[in-house]
Amino acid sequence: MNDDIRTRIALSLVPTIGAHRARLLLERVDRPADVFRLSEKDLLKIHGFGAQVVKNLRSFDKWRDVETIIKRTETLQCELLIPEDEQYPHRLREIADPPIVLWARGDVNLLKCAGIAVVGTRSPSLYGKAMAQQFCKGLVERGVTIISGLAYGIDTIAHRATLDAQGKTIAVLGSGIDRIYPISNSGLYDRILKEHGCIITEFPPGTKPDYMNFPTRNRVVSGLSLGVLVVETANEGGSMITSRLALEQNREVFVIPHNLNNVRATGCHKLIRESSGKLVETIEDITSEFLWVEFEEAGSNVAATIKEPENISEDARKCWNELKVNKQIYADQLSKSLDLPSQRIMNALLELEFSGFVRQKPGKCFQVNAA
Repeated sequence: MNDDIRTRIALSLVPTIGAHRARLLLERVDRPADVFRLSEKDLLKIHGFGAQVVKNLRSFDKWRDVETIIKRTETLQCELLIPEDEQYPHRLREIADPPIVLWARGDVNLLKCAGIAVVGTRSPSLYGKAMAQQFCKGLVERGVTIISGLAYGIDTIAHRATLDAQGKTIAVLGSGIDRIYPISNSGLYDRILKEHGCIITEFPPGTKPDYMNFPTRNRVVSGLSLGVLVVETANEGGSMITSRLALEQNREVFVIPHNLNNVRATGCHKLIRESSGKLVETIEDITSEFLWVEFEEAGSNVAATIKEPENISEDARKCWNELKVNKQIYADQLSKSLDLPSQRIMNALLELEFSGFVRQKPGKCFQVNAA
């Protein structure tokens, strides 16, 4: 393990730091190890760093714990991924606070596949169970990877239904990769690995499934996905948190409708009523939102891939070719690299945006809608 990895693991152990503050720290230094050498004065200049946060960082002395975690990581044969790695999921890299390190077991290539997160209550109705199974099976048949959190209820059903349909699934944990929660899902955990799925977490080995970890975990569930399918949920809870996070991350939210008398589904009705989620009745109601993804025909069981835009202008094609390489780029940079006037570049980019292949971020920055 190099010093970069050691530093990131150490930061994950510092109370009150979290992914967002850790990223701010890493942006301030040339070498990650230098974050622990920053002066109190320099740290207090960073937005969101108060006296207690600075004290926690400067008093950190758990380097033996870091070495223990590294040894445990190696024993478990985990892969460690950081945002600078090619294998780090690019959709997760887009969010405001991507994990500074991920522990992964299984097929990490799945982290770049077109995925839909499936979430819901821990105590679903018979209808909720049936809908989770039906939609997971249908999505798998179109090459979609199913993402969920290995929790009781809808999460468990989503993972199992996916594997039963010979599909691929990713489980995101709210604990260390060696701390299975709930323990009753130990067999499912093993099955996911055996059937070439993937299990990831940003929490170091040994981390207990503390309730405060789960909202943090949920942003990874939504961040990995093209969109989130809410199967059944009340007004409060993890599924509603995941839905809100998905919207903040510019992800789609899909909602299955329920009987009005179902008190377990009041959150679904709220999302639909407030236009926060799209009511879905068929698999096509989901796949139709992603024009840039080449979904497979039902039953083919082949991974969905990124579609190439057709019938676009020559300028749009030039912009697309640049974007495929850079993933995101500012309009003025495209204008310089392609030696085209700004107005032609903007027209071409808007053409790609209206077609669903790119999306615009603040400052006229355009990003590929990659799976």
